[in-house]
Amino acid sequence: MRIPENLKESKAPAAVRLVAILDFIAEKGSASFSEISTQLAIPKSSTHHLLEVLCATQMLRLRVDGRYALGLHLFELGGLAASGLDIRLEAIPYLHELVELTGLTCHQGIMEGDEAFFLSKIQSPQAIILTSWEGKRIRLHSTSLGKILLAWRQTEQVEQILAKATFVKKTETTITDKQRFIEHLALVKQQGWAYDDGENINEIRCISAPVFDTKGDVLCAIGLTGMVSQFTNGKKEEYLSHLLATTEKISNAVNFGLKSRPMNKQ
Repeated sequence: MRIPENLKESKAPAAVRLVAILDFIAEKGSASFSEISTQLAIPKSSTHHLLEVLCATQMLRLRVDGRYALGLHLFELGGLAASGLDIRLEAIPYLHELVELTGLTCHQGIMEGDEAFFLSKIQSPQAIILTSWEGKRIRLHSTSLGKILLAWRQTEQVEQILAKATFVKKTETTITDKQRFIEHLALVKQQGWAYDDGENINEIRCISAPVFDTKGDVLCAIGLTGMVSQFTNGKKEEYLSHLLATTEKISNAVNFGLKSRPMNKQ
């Protein structure tokens, strides 16, 4: 998208260019520095300064592959956020249904740059109060949500992200060796789901699965969390069945508009 002719003589050219950059990236999904500068006909020096401002304010984020994508702050402002906005709204009714089916607390997690965050949380009335909230960072190496958000990424991306990670030993079952964790991610991808076997908190268990886009990339992770006692006597398998059915429904709703959805709850 080029800058409209009627705005090229605007008295606020920087503002026009900022909006043009956001629209361009929203339309393409992501863009490189050269694509932004060339296709929007913005000088390289100006492009550099504008991108610096947009990234500093979290309107944009610089991905590990060097391309720019929409940032989480747009979601927080309620505007045209990146992937997070639609996927949260699409998922909420399914998460409520999942909580009703299982009696567990349900979380939705997304990746922003090299960090993961809780996008949604539906607390089960039957469950213990968990110290998690929307917007809280997710530990990548010791949670099932974190594993899902990494497992389908390119090996180079995973290596770059984990190079900055601190493998804190939270419990006796926490994986603290990077290579062992990478091997574990391969297993997660192969089986299609991840399990936190008391790796973050001794008494807590969590099972998670991915929601995919049409290209097979992970849009978000959905997880069910409860006490270790709630995951015994075949319950883990039952929860997994409900979880996988739910993530498939969300993927279909997001990508193909299939309306096999429960009553909407906000």
